[in-house]
Amino acid sequence: METKISLQNDALWNRLQKFSPDAPNVDFPFSKKLAKEENWTLEFTKKAIEEYKKFVYLCCILPNGASPSETVDKVWHMHLIYTENYWEEFCPRILQRKLHHHLSKGGFVEKEKHRKWFSDTLKSYQEIFQQEAPRDIWYGKEKAGSRTIWLKRLRIIPLLITLFMLSSCLGEVLGSLTLAALPIIGFFIFFHIVGAFQGNSENIAGKKKDDRSIEGGGDGGSASSCGGDGGGGGCSGGCGGGCGGCGGGCGG
Repeated sequence: METKISLQNDALWNRLQKFSPDAPNVDFPFSKKLAKEENWTLEFTKKAIEEYKKFVYLCCILPNGASPSETVDKVWHMHLIYTENYWEEFCPRILQRKLHHHLSKGGFVEKEKHRKWFSDTLKSYQEIFQQEAPRDIWYGKEKAGSRTIWLKRLRIIPLLITLFMLSSCLGEVLGSLTLAALPIIGFFIFFHIVGAFQGNSENIAGKKKDDRSIEGGGDGGSASSCGGDGGGGGCSGGCGGGCGGCGGGCGG
């Protein structure tokens, strides 16, 4: 209860709650563009935007800043594309600080550092907002993409088996042709399966680079820094997988 009262009386939190990245009287606003780009529903997109604002709040009030999830980071990236809104309204009027997004140095040390940073962010989220961070926004999605690729690539095998069975019923002539074609079919199936393995490995490798789950992220990534325009505490942070957040002191 004390936390909720504190949030209600917090100037930065109130400004963030009132802020919307959607420009008024626009047919294709920020939220719809984000939903289309990421193939999200509008309901999920609105939820992601609200969690993005919570991330920014944590980023500004925590001594060590905050680290976003993959979904939150996608909202942040899209917001950065709207440069006028981000740099002329969001930062100076809402945050009253600049919030930059930088590439990280990468490497094992950075990865471990930000693995812990993200874990600390989730703990702080629960303490400050008095609830667990929504799993669909803050935790890693099930990596079903690789299984989907497998299913798509292996669909052709039942088709080949069916063709083989049908051809065996057409007599010795077609049977002989089928026997002659068996090595070719086997060769094709073999390389198709090899391709499935390769695609699966590439998919997992790609996901590891972007993963912002509780386990941290890949070796590459980005970070952010923020500083006041006049005398306020500045802050910065690197990131080795997820995008890092402001190192604290953004709020006013």
